[in-house]
Amino acid sequence: MLRKIFNFKEYNLKHYNIRAMLAAFLLSFIGLTIIKEVQKAEDMLYERQIFGIVLGIVVALIISVIDYHFVCKFYILFYLVNLTLLVLTRTSLGHSYHDARRWLIIPKIGQVQPSEFSKLLLILFFARLFDRFRKKIDKIYFLLLACILMGVPLLLILKQPDLSTALALLAMFAGIVFLSGLSYKLIFPALAVAIPACIGLWWYIQQDFQFLLEPYQQRRILALKHPELYPDLMWQQNNAAIAIRAGGLAGKFTGGSTQPLSCKILPAIESDFIYTAVAEAYGFIGSCIVISLMAFLVYRAFYVAFRAKDYLGMLVAGGIGCMLAFQTIINICVNTSIFPNTGIPFPFLSSGLSSLLGSYMMIGVLMNVSLQIREKEKEDSLDLGSDRTDTIG
Repeated sequence: MLRKIFNFKEYNLKHYNIRAMLAAFLLSFIGLTIIKEVQKAEDMLYERQIFGIVLGIVVALIISVIDYHFVCKFYILFYLVNLTLLVLTRTSLGHSYHDARRWLIIPKIGQVQPSEFSKLLLILFFARLFDRFRKKIDKIYFLLLACILMGVPLLLILKQPDLSTALALLAMFAGIVFLSGLSYKLIFPALAVAIPACIGLWWYIQQDFQFLLEPYQQRRILALKHPELYPDLMWQQNNAAIAIRAGGLAGKFTGGSTQPLSCKILPAIESDFIYTAVAEAYGFIGSCIVISLMAFLVYRAFYVAFRAKDYLGMLVAGGIGCMLAFQTIINICVNTSIFPNTGIPFPFLSSGLSSLLGSYMMIGVLMNVSLQIREKEKEDSLDLGSDRTDTIG
């Protein structure tokens, strides 16, 4: 049994992805300096974040030596546990904050946000699902089943409501479908339908008769298009822009300024809008460092994916890369008023134990996949299942 859990014979320590862990820790450290500055003393966010970083690193290191093949055997259980936790947020165990019901109150543990763990659980589920039914990937009925299985947790997350996390999960799912080796004969027709449909959907959700979005969600979209008509809804993003500009090249922390951070007035500055605080504190240079660290993490994820031992490892690492990339893009775009205001944490940087622990768990799984990546001389002999995937890898 232990051999199945800890498959040490297949591990190669020279591939242990410690650089990914280091990049994640550096992001957490930068976030820690910001949280200490912007927190309210009574909230003790700084102390909780230190605990979360230590716990996250320990959990990641433990997960990194557990064979991902063994973990993925429980993919159905992961899916059911994920659905159960999301449903429980709608019960008396659920906790609301700012009209969003996204948290569970667990005795002796505190608040837990299930959607943060949905990211990894769904990556593992769909990676194993596509691996197990690899020969049926190009079958329409299988793709429809996969879309339904994705749609159920998405609807539960949208009901919380948490549009940003739902979009990140949807992007991750699309990434795994593409990496799975889906035939171009299906990809191109799907894009031919999806692109016009998205344009039509964008027009529809701005109309008075639409029913897909909550009224406040629709107003946020309209506010982005016509900010002069919705000054109250754009207040947070407008002030974020002012704070980002105030950071200049080097930022207030490193540029010798004695002025306090103006971004402290923003709601969720320690979580969803922490990138704004980084830009003001460390300036354009600091922002580029943060983006570079995340880009490196995403690069390492796809590097591991395309050198993975097998098809399952490729999908797991690729799914993690997609999730980290899209979550970061959405967060930065919200902070810079490119996307409507919707809350999503910046991986490793933002305050929040659920987000922090979920992100470090992803790094742990990624590190285990990297422990088993193939040697260069064996790359040409690996069959990932389709000509398209082989070309990519």
